[in-house]
Amino acid sequence: MTTLIGYHEVNDGQIWASAWRQGPGSRHEMFGKIGVKARTFRDPDNHNVTGVLLEVPDMEQFNSFMASDEVKQAMEEDGLKISTVRILSEFSP
Repeated sequence: MTTLIGYHEVNDGQIWASAWRQGPGSRHEMFGKIGVKARTFRDPDNHNVTGVLLEVPDMEQFNSFMASDEVKQAMEEDGLKISTVRILSEFSP
């Protein structure tokens, strides 16, 4: 299992948060299809600064998924500012 932190800005924090609400069609459901569990975060002073903590069981599958048209479309719909995306991977020193 790999733990990742994704940090990024979005155009509208409310739209982004709505996409992550639990239920059918949510981003939780979308990532769940490949076994990824996600926790979501927003800057309390600027809701357009957002992040996710991801538990990824298969990084090869995750990387392919992230490159898919489905994910690209979701990022566009959610107003994700691609140039701001930063990914951190947990490591043990």
